[in-house]
Amino acid sequence: MMERDQRLAKQLDRLERELGAEIILVDEEGVDRDTRYRILRELDLGGKHYAVLQAADVTEPEAYVFRVTGAGENCRIEHIEDDTEWDQVAEAIDEMLYFDET
Repeated sequence: MMERDQRLAKQLDRLERELGAEIILVDEEGVDRDTRYRILRELDLGGKHYAVLQAADVTEPEAYVFRVTGAGENCRIEHIEDDTEWDQVAEAIDEMLYFDET
């Protein structure tokens, strides 16, 4: 069995501690309306911070993975554009979910 220190990612709670259980993402390009999201999970993978968010006002259980940069007032939530990075983060999330269930 894989030990905690051998796992791909480490669970974090920085966003939730700093901003609360829900956050509002502001569309800086003005394409979409600002949206409130619940923070489902945060993780550190290779020294990078990621968050799994779910829109707070929808009934469908879709979740979205974002890269988090900066901290506090300088915090930015960014889309993951690179397919390899996204695959690595998705694998780490799957691993965390698996260990949560066991």
